[in-house]
Amino acid sequence: MDNLMNPCGKGLLIKIYLVTTILLAQMLYAKQEVKLVFFSMDQAITRALKYNNLVRAAEFEVKRANWQRKEAWTTLLPNVAFNTRFTWIDDSTFALRDFSRYFQDPNLPFRIPQTVFQKAYFSSLDVYMPIYDAGLLNGISIARLGETMAEHLNESTKRNIIFQVISGYLNVLKNQEILKLQKDYLELSRLNYEKAERLHNAGRYSKAEVLRWQVEYQQQKSIMVNSESALRSSRIILSRLLNLDKHEFIEIDPQIPRKLQSEGDKLEQLGDLQLIKMIQVEDEVLIQANAALSAAKSNEEISELQYNNSYNNYIPTLSLTYSYAWRENNTIVWDDYSPQTLMINLNVPLFTGFRNYSNLKSSYYNYKKSQENFSDQLQNVRLLLTEAVNKIINLKTQKELSKVNVTFTEHNYRVVEQQKEQGLVSNIDFIDAKLNLQRAMLDEISNRYDIISSMVELYYLLGKLDSILL
Repeated sequence: MDNLMNPCGKGLLIKIYLVTTILLAQMLYAKQEVKLVFFSMDQAITRALKYNNLVRAAEFEVKRANWQRKEAWTTLLPNVAFNTRFTWIDDSTFALRDFSRYFQDPNLPFRIPQTVFQKAYFSSLDVYMPIYDAGLLNGISIARLGETMAEHLNESTKRNIIFQVISGYLNVLKNQEILKLQKDYLELSRLNYEKAERLHNAGRYSKAEVLRWQVEYQQQKSIMVNSESALRSSRIILSRLLNLDKHEFIEIDPQIPRKLQSEGDKLEQLGDLQLIKMIQVEDEVLIQANAALSAAKSNEEISELQYNNSYNNYIPTLSLTYSYAWRENNTIVWDDYSPQTLMINLNVPLFTGFRNYSNLKSSYYNYKKSQENFSDQLQNVRLLLTEAVNKIINLKTQKELSKVNVTFTEHNYRVVEQQKEQGLVSNIDFIDAKLNLQRAMLDEISNRYDIISSMVELYYLLGKLDSILL
């Protein structure tokens, strides 16, 4: 017991406690059931559009912009307020202000009313209504464009999520197919390595040949681990897009959707000039098709309106004010005397310390900045379109090459395998032939999925995602 009380013993107790806590946490976590959820691509898109956080945030932004537009209209309506106050003044101040007490002679033909009270109550109903205010009128247009921009951003967010879900879905399919191929080759490498050990024990293989097969087997294990990691990552990304629970394990349809494959086949039949012609569209058409560009254009228009609104600070405003009040007295009960006031207010700004001018210049440069940002975004979209088309053109050639290469390397592997059984080639030549076939098949899988992913990106940029959905 004394040993446990020294610093080393306390450290040992802490370690035992931490290890026990970790083990208990792992046991509790292991008892939690993992729920397997299956999705087709269409179901995954539907789930993402309903539960993805960014989509829901964009929908709330549309509702907020809608209420901001309504709020802009309410600035033109009259404002009605009820005002009341209570005041108390000390005796000396009351004596100085109340002159009515000097005119209380009953012989006078008139009686001067008391206007100052030590305790006083005053109430009024006040109505204010703008008659002409250019800033308020322009604010309605700004709010209307803000709602339009929010709608475009909402549509842009949805399209972006659809694009990411399709790309993530294809990435899972691709990694599943690659993993299946890697498993087959890992099993083949294991069998070859065990066969090499048996031949070595029989005195027919040298130690170097066995080690060469062992290296190849370990290499396949490493590739297998990387493939499993890639598949896990792609599943996590897709699950995140669908906003799945951490205990839900996603499983997808192992086939490329027929509509997607059919559209990809059609695109592959187009010539290079036809593909390039697809992206040669006018700016107006591209802006209307691409929701992100539409939102950016709306933002530019809002900046222009805000700049124009800055000139309204130099324009006179006209408003109406009406007040219905109860005379100030020393009781909370309203009296029968109720003064009424109606005023028409004309406000002509003359000098505001250059605030209007500085605000005008700030709004102008903000408008110019939004113009440059929109122009840059438009050019970026055109650049991405060009890169997508070039990628498709290159992948078409690579896909044809990979098919031929698979046929060639598979034939070469069979020939080398037969020669190996006859002792005509070395183990190194046989292993190289197998690795070449493996690389060729991996390239064929990658090219097949990459060309479809590039097509999805092209259609996303052109605003044609609907044509590839079920």
